[in-house]
Amino acid sequence: MSKLDRMKWVAGGLLLLAAVVYAIAQALEVRYRGLHYVTVAAEAAMVGAIADWFAVTALFHHPLGLRFIPHTAVIPRNRARIAAGIAQFIEQNFLSAEALVQRIREFRPARTLYGWLLAPGNAQAVAGFATRLAGYLLEALDDERLRRFLQDGFARIARKADIAGAAAQLLDVLTENRRHHELLDAALKSLDEVLSREETRALIAAEIARNAPLLKRFSDLFQLKLDERTALKIVEVLIAKIGEVRGTEDHELRRRFDAFVAGFVQRLKIDERLRARVEALRDEALASPALGRYLGGLWDELRAWLKTDLARESSTVRDKAAHAVTAIARSLESDESMQRWIDERILAAAPALVEEHRAGIGRFIEEQILSWQERRLVEELERHLGADLQYIRVNGTVVGALAGLAIAALTELARLLMP
Repeated sequence: MSKLDRMKWVAGGLLLLAAVVYAIAQALEVRYRGLHYVTVAAEAAMVGAIADWFAVTALFHHPLGLRFIPHTAVIPRNRARIAAGIAQFIEQNFLSAEALVQRIREFRPARTLYGWLLAPGNAQAVAGFATRLAGYLLEALDDERLRRFLQDGFARIARKADIAGAAAQLLDVLTENRRHHELLDAALKSLDEVLSREETRALIAAEIARNAPLLKRFSDLFQLKLDERTALKIVEVLIAKIGEVRGTEDHELRRRFDAFVAGFVQRLKIDERLRARVEALRDEALASPALGRYLGGLWDELRAWLKTDLARESSTVRDKAAHAVTAIARSLESDESMQRWIDERILAAAPALVEEHRAGIGRFIEEQILSWQERRLVEELERHLGADLQYIRVNGTVVGALAGLAIAALTELARLLMP
């Protein structure tokens, strides 16, 4: 038996008890004058119980099924107004940007996130979910139909793509404001560091002395001996030239580098022969069976290894994922500036998201309530509120009895005091 049914039995039982007491007291009142007060109290208790039964029942139903009585079945009759009111209340009080932002601020998302991730077992749970998802995707990609569909789709997109134009746009971005000189400087720096090592210089000098054809012809023409010391001088000149280019922003070699890059970008944009060559290379790569077999073999080996690893209880991938999650959480725990950044980003994004969707959520709530059948609406509200409302009937019975008794006593007192 539900709580609502129990309370209905209690309230109904009190009304029945009041009726029994009233009947007995009324019958014996002639013999026992003191029972007059009991009769009055029981009568008032019945009046209070019946009145409150009518009031509580009228909220949800037509008492005794009498539909002509006005202002009964209040909730079903006002379903649309109640739905709109509930939706508006939730929208204004629970989905307001101010309330939600304040709740998020108190929640402190970053601290809550790393705290949850560092709790025992949670990092493993996240890693387990990620590896199960990876396993599912691997199983899905193992289907030949899906693989063929993806390969054909990628090939169609790649064949339609303007590779030359995309490369030209990318190089435009990379060379804007002389950004490409950073790459040149990095390359020259690395080359300078390598050539500055004694063993590297000696090796290059020896190779030049043995294998440089032009230098050999020059030395034979003038009957000179090109030894490693002479070749080493050549290497030192090369190192000095590299240092000169690195230290001079307006160096001639830099200008030539700029001209070459600019010319190549321009050719990618307008030179039809170069563009055709790029597209031909693209088509050759896509049509190459050897490349397809090679990439397919790599994918099959990777997929087989992942599948085998994920099936093991002590999965390397899962353990690495768990360690990575824990490491990220510990880094976030120790980095207060990153915590503030995460909280600030969420707090900054929340108001716009709330304002964008709050009206839609309100309409959804209203439509859901309106979509309920009248019987379901009554059942849901009665299930949640009915048990407490039955206390009104209990209280009405008790208060009615006390009020009737008080009125009877005051009436009797007034009669005694009257001359």
